Amino acid sequence: MGFSIGWLQQGKTQKAAAAVAYRHMMQAALAPDFYAAGAVPDTFDGRGQMVTLYSALAARRLRAIGSTDARKIAARLNTLVLDGFDAAFREQGVGDSSIARKVRALAEAYYGLGTALNAALDTGDADQVAAVLVRNGMAGHDGANTLTAHIRQQSEQIAAQPDSEILAGEFAWSVLSGALPNVQA
Repeated sequence: MGFSIGWLQQGKTQKAAAAVAYRHMMQAALAPDFYAAGAVPDTFDGRGQMVTLYSALAARRLRAIGSTDARKIAARLNTLVLDGFDAAFREQGVGDSSIARKVRALAEAYYGLGTALNAALDTGDADQVAAVLVRNGMAGHDGANTLTAHIRQQSEQIAAQPDSEILAGEFAWSVLSGALPNVQA
């Protein structure tokens, strides 16, 4: 009986998939159209919330797959997001003495927004999704409908993707389109 190194390769594959998913997610969440068009406040918090929204959608899709690989990719993706928040605070000059407190507060908001968004999406009611966005300061009542439509479209789009693409980290995010006058597809 020999030893297998397959479990080592599996871990590398999951980390690589999470890295690909993170890169695509960050490109989508930080796309300038959201901020230039005023759909989301162009602030540290606004950008963090957009990352949270996309992360919640990614975790939701991975959870729907339900496999061990999907759970491990989701956990790794979560770690990458929180590490990214830490790095963003450091880039802003936040000192080591307060960084843990700030990251913890942001992580709590991250989990809270993600949980609320998933619960609202589960209802299938656009008004509940919009209420989550307004309650979390992501959009005013006018902008919430635009952002809600985009979030729901993203959720449906990645739900339609084959599991194999998702497990490779290849989320098919799209840009905010049509709803804002100065956004080009």
